[in-house]
Amino acid sequence: MTVPITHARTGRAIAAVLVAAAALVLAPPATAATAVASGTTLPAAGVSTALLGREITSQNVPAGTSLWVKVEERKFRAGPATSTREVAIGYKRARVTATGRGRSGWIEVEIGGVKGWTPWRFLTAYKPTPDPTRVWTVEDDLQLRSGPGKNYRVKATVPAGTKGIFQNIRRNGWWLIKFGDTYAWTFRKKVSVGGYFDREALLALQHSQVGYREPAWRTNKFNDWIGGNNAWCSVFVSWSFDRIGYAAGVPKRDRFKDYVADLRKAGVLDTTPRASELKRGDVVLLDWYPYEGPTHTGTVDHVSGDYVWLVEGNTTSGTGSLTRGVFYRKRALVDVNAVYDPWDYAWATR
Repeated sequence: MTVPITHARTGRAIAAVLVAAAALVLAPPATAATAVASGTTLPAAGVSTALLGREITSQNVPAGTSLWVKVEERKFRAGPATSTREVAIGYKRARVTATGRGRSGWIEVEIGGVKGWTPWRFLTAYKPTPDPTRVWTVEDDLQLRSGPGKNYRVKATVPAGTKGIFQNIRRNGWWLIKFGDTYAWTFRKKVSVGGYFDREALLALQHSQVGYREPAWRTNKFNDWIGGNNAWCSVFVSWSFDRIGYAAGVPKRDRFKDYVADLRKAGVLDTTPRASELKRGDVVLLDWYPYEGPTHTGTVDHVSGDYVWLVEGNTTSGTGSLTRGVFYRKRALVDVNAVYDPWDYAWATR
């Protein structure tokens, strides 16, 4: 069957070819550790309305009752104890369904196709006001699956830029997402939040600016854009992300110290990055001897040996000229103070 799914770049409906007969059926392989019976639907529908609009006050909730996670993030476990393994994560507003079982202040629910336990106080029967987290696929020919893993069957294949709505449920690093009328799973970094994050478009734009020189000290089109008159390496980064439609991926600040403070507050800085972890489109903070803290920023193009190639604003060409502008620079990895993935910043500040 085919299901209409909206594409972000064209705004048109696309036909995703499904390889299953029913759009909502989860049919994991029998070997999966968290396998559920064939025919289980996602998300759990919930049939009891006895508590709807009321706060739950104990673990004794009738089977089939729809409940919602009321904290920012909650781990669901295999048994009614923190020592048991994690089976799923539910974010705020995730809908779950009571199984009718409770023990020692914990309640068992169905979430994302599996049964899991959590203390009842983290759930509510008040249906929350919708506040959907919209996502966009970032990989062409992305395979959407019936369960959280590559061993589950493919339900649809979609192009980069396809829109969906995150269902606030995560299992094993995979997200349950609604694409059109289809519920399917994909690995979380295969979609972006806060807009469509096209890393290649970002670097193409930045490379198109290479060679730009500011007419006068700190007087340039990037500072004009933000309305400032400060060192503008981070402003160039913010301008670039804004231009490709992914402003959510980086802080927008006219002062570098405030830009760094926002990143630290969001908790997204990796201060011990390995060369193999640096991806095109990631953003690094640089710190030169005597290494007292980050003083510059740029966007990763690629890594070569002990060096990383960056597109940078508010820098010199490296050829002896003191005129500042946008240039493509080779930097030693030892001078990388931290790196962050714009995906992580958009998620942390959503």
